[in-house]
Amino acid sequence: MADVPDLHHVSDAGPLELLAPRPSPPGTPHEGRRWVWAVDGDRLANYLLPRDCPRVCWATPADDAQPLLASPAARVVTVEHAWAARLTGAGLFVHDLDPAGFTLLDPVAGYWVSDRPAAVRAVRRVDDCLAALAQAGVELRLTTDLWPYVDAVVAAGARFSAIRMRNAAPRNG
Repeated sequence: MADVPDLHHVSDAGPLELLAPRPSPPGTPHEGRRWVWAVDGDRLANYLLPRDCPRVCWATPADDAQPLLASPAARVVTVEHAWAARLTGAGLFVHDLDPAGFTLLDPVAGYWVSDRPAAVRAVRRVDDCLAALAQAGVELRLTTDLWPYVDAVVAAGARFSAIRMRNAAPRNG
């Protein structure tokens, strides 16, 4: 079995001591599967935002052919302007989990799952997403339209996550 990295679960509920498996969201390939979801430390910053906030996240350096993606930061997270006011009062809980029983589901997204309850080792509260992202060395971009970023990371063949895009402004055109 592969080494399991530090795992985290970010929630607007908490602090919690034990996470129980819950049904996977409707409309996903894993709909109805009962899992505890976790993310590895390399991708934790992708989740330091309000749960329903649509976002596009990628690691850099990006292909020079895609200047939209270029950044001196190691990771970039882009969200819509409409969410900006909610980033400073999020009230998130980052639960550090015991990795026992977790298996890797998606190596690009850093998703790990367990069909057993997961013990919480520590909890920290995040009230200011902007400060948490800055502390993690993430470049935060605000935009009116996330879809050009989705198109750019796909065209570049970049490793990325497009999270909660069902909540994004509709694609123009």
